[in-house]
Amino acid sequence: MPLFVVTCTDQEGTVEKRLAIRPQHIARLNQLDEEGRLIVAGAMPKDPSNPQAGFYGSTIIVDFESREALDAWLKEEPFLKEGVYSHIDVKPFNKAFPKG
Repeated sequence: MPLFVVTCTDQEGTVEKRLAIRPQHIARLNQLDEEGRLIVAGAMPKDPSNPQAGFYGSTIIVDFESREALDAWLKEEPFLKEGVYSHIDVKPFNKAFPKG
């Protein structure tokens, strides 16, 4: 299946909302992980030792059968629906390393 890099940019001033909605966001990522479709996921904090400083956004690499299927999944993303993410960018990805 095709891989995609999803780069999400946070809206300024949404750190409290982000932290409140995070359990819903993590539940969806856990589901992808259990299905073997999550390659990597993580937030990009402004200060790794202080979540209250905010986030630049998040990056995930996922395995979906098509861009349309990924778009349908993204429409239900809590951070997007609740206005934490101001923008999501999706690009195809060819994994080279690690091998296997």
